[in-house]
Amino acid sequence: MRKGMNYNEFMKSVDEKLSSMSEMEKAEWIHNMARTINENQRIIFLNSLTKKQEYCPDISIKKEIKELEEWCRKIEDAEIYFQCTGYEEYGEGYWGRDYTYEYSDIFEIGKELSRAFQIAEDLLSQKEYQQAAALYDVLCSITFATLDSEIEEWSELGLEELVEEKLVILDLKSIALNMMYAKYQVTEGEERAAALYRHLSWDMCKNIKAEEMFTVGPEELKGIDRFMEDWISFLKNIDGDLAGDLLTEACIYQGGITRLCEEAREAWARHPILYKHVCKHLLHDNKEFECIKLGMEAIKVLPEKLIIRGNIANLVAKVAVQLNDTDIINQCYEAAFYSESNLYHYLRLFELSNYLNIADRAVKYAQTLPENSMWEGYHKNKQMMVNSISKEHKMLLRFFNGEFDYIYEECKKDRTTLGWSSSFKGTVVPLFILLLDKNNKITKAGQRLIDGIEYKMGFTGDYRQSFTDQFLYWKEKVILRSEQYEKYIGWLKEEIEKRTESVVGGSHRKSYYKVAALITALGETLESNGKLHGRMVTIEHYKKMHPKKRAFKTEFGQLNEE
Repeated sequence: MRKGMNYNEFMKSVDEKLSSMSEMEKAEWIHNMARTINENQRIIFLNSLTKKQEYCPDISIKKEIKELEEWCRKIEDAEIYFQCTGYEEYGEGYWGRDYTYEYSDIFEIGKELSRAFQIAEDLLSQKEYQQAAALYDVLCSITFATLDSEIEEWSELGLEELVEEKLVILDLKSIALNMMYAKYQVTEGEERAAALYRHLSWDMCKNIKAEEMFTVGPEELKGIDRFMEDWISFLKNIDGDLAGDLLTEACIYQGGITRLCEEAREAWARHPILYKHVCKHLLHDNKEFECIKLGMEAIKVLPEKLIIRGNIANLVAKVAVQLNDTDIINQCYEAAFYSESNLYHYLRLFELSNYLNIADRAVKYAQTLPENSMWEGYHKNKQMMVNSISKEHKMLLRFFNGEFDYIYEECKKDRTTLGWSSSFKGTVVPLFILLLDKNNKITKAGQRLIDGIEYKMGFTGDYRQSFTDQFLYWKEKVILRSEQYEKYIGWLKEEIEKRTESVVGGSHRKSYYKVAALITALGETLESNGKLHGRMVTIEHYKKMHPKKRAFKTEFGQLNEE
């Protein structure tokens, strides 16, 4: 499918075609355009044919601007405001509650605001750019006071919130583009780039591309090519994801993938995201080998601790799998783990031919990583996030590295039988049950345990879909001694018995299903290791221990295999 043209490509094509047309052909084309234009666009079309539009900045417009300035002062001083009433809205359960406000516009602010933006648009249409830019700046940055008269409490609403609450009907994207167009016309060089970047960082400008402002306004903007070079230079020196995304768009606009590749090599220290975007564009154009080449370059250049380096490694690995390039796959799988040391990346190492040394070395590396969350402070600059791993995840990696005795001894120190949802033991007990089970498939009870593990460890997306397969593949490679089995199974029996007594004996009904899954999975594990009717015997044992707990006994029916 052909990609859409950007403004630059489109206008070049238009100019080429116009230059090849005769005056008669152009006149005929304009006539046909006029003939087919929508009725509500006819006046605008006629005005566009007038070389110099008539406009007299008479007293009325000056008076209106003066009135608007006074109105804005009243807004800022909260002389005029919205009234509101708040109340709690209840959904299902305690956490379904939400606080809702109803607003009333007693001063007709919405009506006046719509008129103000119409004046700004009229000024823009008549090429009064200084006045238009100043007015847009004020109107788009002002906050509106709200008063809850019942509790005499003041709060504020921004322009986007007014639209969300239907207090005013405005086309925010159109307003944003007009504002940017006006700002372009009254600024130059770095001042222009800085002003436009400030606007694009506002919520109302979210998802707007800089090139979109080239398509609005009463006349074609001048110096676009020079501006785009200034824009690229400016963005290269600005931190953050927004700057990285805008820089990507600007590079593609100016010189396509080639320009983006050049800037990725130059700006990677501040914008490593460019490498990822280049790889994605190359893949989109079915240039798999170029994608691998550039991706491997990025893996070598970018600091190992950057999570985005792992993202690029994953992207390249997918291409390498399609091309059956084992060497690249090996390098990418390792690179992904060392840049983002999660369980998904670790278990993937077991697919490599020499996985033993690689996996062991990887776990030792993970133990050296910081345990504090490195997400804080990166919400606007995720491309610079660095690798970190929690203490619980470090322990989990040691389990999957075959350090079962160490994990077993650590968990024995934990005497808790409730609150497993937030404890490491609540993850390890199910893992040990699944590990000791000799079946090569996951039952309903086993899947219930896996679901709990995935939820606790925060697995999402591809990680969650892959964990079961990864676990079974990993388990095939594990060799346990008989004395290890006896030690672990004995401990599991004790833990589950204590857990059941605390949950079922304590009538914690919301956790009955969790205990039923543990008991059933334990019985299946015992049966797979030679105990006759192990599943049924284990379930019946616990049913007899709690004969009056009908809800508990009912849970086992949900785990029957069909």
